[in-house]
Amino acid sequence: MELGESGLRYRMRRALRQIGDQHRQLHEIRDRLGAALASGERREVRDAFVRYRHAIGAHFELEDEVFFPALHGLHPEEQEDLEALGLDHAGLLAALQRLVPLLEESALERFGAAFDAFRRDLRQHEKREEGLVSRIADEG
Repeated sequence: MELGESGLRYRMRRALRQIGDQHRQLHEIRDRLGAALASGERREVRDAFVRYRHAIGAHFELEDEVFFPALHGLHPEEQEDLEALGLDHAGLLAALQRLVPLLEESALERFGAAFDAFRRDLRQHEKREEGLVSRIADEG
């Protein structure tokens, strides 16, 4: 194994641990947002949503700047799928931005419905991402 490849493998393992920690944190923050929505407390919803947006942005940044490049370095044949996942990130962040005005509406139902749709899209993205990582792990 070349030195560069061992460095990429180390970066990938480290990023995987960080990503796992972030997934747990994201689920906790998302659950707090759900509880705030259930309570109908607009300020709590707004605060939880802002925190969620920042956390998911940091998560996507870790994947785009560290994890995906390490995967690409080890498996350049996966470039197309990795680029598609990166594009998903941009689209998901844009979808979250489109939810901001819904927080200001008199009722939060539209925000809740739109956030549920976002969560479905995010789940599909996560399935594709997990599938790619599993496929690569099986090959390696």
